[in-house]
Amino acid sequence: MSFSQHGGSPLRVISLGGVGSIGKNMTVFEQNDELLIVDCGLMFPDADRPGVDVIIPDMSYVFENADRVVGVVLTHGHEDHIGALPFLLEQMPARVWGTPLTLGFLENRLSEFRPMEGTELITVEAGSTISAGSFQVELVRVHHSVRDGVALGIHTEQGLVVHSGDYKFDTTPLDGVQTDFAKLAEFGSRRPILLLSDSTNVERPGFAGSETQVGEVFERIFAGARGRIYVTCFASHIARIEQVFQHSARTGRRVAVAGRSMTRNIQTAVRLGYLDIPPGSEIPVDVVNELPPDEVTILAAGSQGEPFSALTRIAIGDHKWLEAGEGDTVVISASAIPGNESAILRTVDNLFRKGARVIYGRDEGVHVSGHGNREELRLMLSLVQPEYVMPVHGDYRHLVLFRDLAESMGIPRDHSILMEPGAVVEFRNRVAKRVADVPGGELNVDGLGVGDVGDVVLADRQSLAEDGIVLPVLALDRDTMEVVGGPEIYSRGFVYMSAAQDIIDDLKEEVLATYERLADDDTVDPELLYDKMRSSVGKRIGALTGRRPMVVPVILPIGDEDATEEGLDCPDEAGSGCAQRPLDVE
Repeated sequence: MSFSQHGGSPLRVISLGGVGSIGKNMTVFEQNDELLIVDCGLMFPDADRPGVDVIIPDMSYVFENADRVVGVVLTHGHEDHIGALPFLLEQMPARVWGTPLTLGFLENRLSEFRPMEGTELITVEAGSTISAGSFQVELVRVHHSVRDGVALGIHTEQGLVVHSGDYKFDTTPLDGVQTDFAKLAEFGSRRPILLLSDSTNVERPGFAGSETQVGEVFERIFAGARGRIYVTCFASHIARIEQVFQHSARTGRRVAVAGRSMTRNIQTAVRLGYLDIPPGSEIPVDVVNELPPDEVTILAAGSQGEPFSALTRIAIGDHKWLEAGEGDTVVISASAIPGNESAILRTVDNLFRKGARVIYGRDEGVHVSGHGNREELRLMLSLVQPEYVMPVHGDYRHLVLFRDLAESMGIPRDHSILMEPGAVVEFRNRVAKRVADVPGGELNVDGLGVGDVGDVVLADRQSLAEDGIVLPVLALDRDTMEVVGGPEIYSRGFVYMSAAQDIIDDLKEEVLATYERLADDDTVDPELLYDKMRSSVGKRIGALTGRRPMVVPVILPIGDEDATEEGLDCPDEAGSGCAQRPLDVE
């Protein structure tokens, strides 16, 4: 396949995610007024974003240019590469290319959305070539922790661009499918203008371990266990799941699957021929208690300590059929996604409290990364021999350290391009230059809302979580603006009302004093009264308690037909009912 060495349409490479953080992978390639999208992933929130379900890239540039999009190419089926695509397809139709397992996982996700009419999912195999407008894209087999992953050779008018996808060089893969080293070397012989490379494990020396090493550890664990065995891993890690079934069968155990994501992915992998389950080895989870403990393995979702996952519920004794106990073995066969460490360790602690033996952590050998370590990154650079490199799939330190690694291998420092969401690099005559950014960043998804939970809302949620809320309520005559009811103080998450009556009385006095200061000056302005009450009550709470709860004043205009002061009284002498009683606030 030929491509232009010089001249031709400029190529713009636009990063919309996957740089500066691990997740939200999305890159756009633009030439001849056409856009080609590679991956469209999400990221899971940490504790700083209470209530947020997932985080997706800001895709406004794509939506604004939807008529120019020639398609989406997916490198593999992990959520951080496909999870945001349903949000895109709900707003614009697109052709989407992916390998069979990748599209199988995507279809599972799309079943919960409504893609626009005209969306087309096109199954392709590693080794094939895609034509998308003026782009030609070759798919190259690479090894990763989810099967069916590919790297991409994107032929542009400026030259060849190689996208590594997520990869490691496992020379003894369980499925026998090797990375296509020959094709990567062939790319290198064509003098690619750019390599976009996975940089996740640049801090780790040597090579990432092989999946066969995990199998050897599993063999010892299964041979020595006497009670039930619980195993959790990423629901997309089909090779790991297959090992659980195989070792269970060899030791006379049958496997029950607990968790919707795990069950759905297993069904998809079996249907597409990527998972071989020994006949008769799977049982329903609701019959587990009918079998002796040493004849059962539980394959449970929840490797990241998710609050409502099967393993978390098992650990706290809240699962309908399953509970770990003395003599049981629990294997956490996954690494922690950044931000999930505390949730995972909390689950581990709960399992220890149940009396189970818990095997977890890198030193136990029950997990190997799907991302290549430093020597594998070196090998990729040696094979591809790019003029420029753009590290992706990494926190910012990973991008910087990859630049240092590339420089040590002879790539000039100014030929390493460090990006952030919204950044754009333009190639003309095989020379790269930063140009004007496009809208970038990220959007929080909370329920059905996309992007409507911003920093201000998150700050309010954080404040509520840490210090609670206080509602000072004052009823005023609608005509004269004189006090006719209250003040009353309602709170939630601040103090236990009946045990802090002195504080409540003090705050009531502060509300009246604030009102009287305004009434002495002029006619009371409700908006000004609201602001003054919030400020003065907040300061008084700080002086009395050192706390900073959210203060939300409620000013009720009362007429002859409305409730009197009696309607503001709290009927619950314990005080807790006041905060729960709905207020008719105009």
